[in-house]
Amino acid sequence: MAFVITLISVEPVSADWAFRSVVYSENLYEVTDELVLLSDIEKKIGKVTRYSDIEGTYPGNFSNTFPVGTEYYSIKDKDPKEIIAVKANKNTFVKAVNRGHYDNDYLETQNRIWIFIIGGIIVAVMISILFFRRRKKHI
Repeated sequence: MAFVITLISVEPVSADWAFRSVVYSENLYEVTDELVLLSDIEKKIGKVTRYSDIEGTYPGNFSNTFPVGTEYYSIKDKDPKEIIAVKANKNTFVKAVNRGHYDNDYLETQNRIWIFIIGGIIVAVMISILFFRRRKKHI
């Protein structure tokens, strides 16, 4: 009975985030309600690559507010390391303010480790196949 209850409680839960956010260039930006004039938009600098409303740490340009594909823009006379514009809809852009480094380094390291492990296994299998084929020819 305790095992069944444990399985039921493992289900992911939506979290109330401290603020609406986007991640760009490994920095966390708080999305404000302040609009950015269309005339102040410079160029596209990125886009949301992952969305989730479940609290966690995610790779890439993550957002807890905007769907995948939402675009980020630089703003005239503003450093994108401090402030960016997020395209909220067709002609509406909102300001997002840098709150510091987005700590997904551990996650990125784990991804790299798995890539090396899987790559190593593939190489080992290919070498084994070549070795056994060569050995079979000599028999």
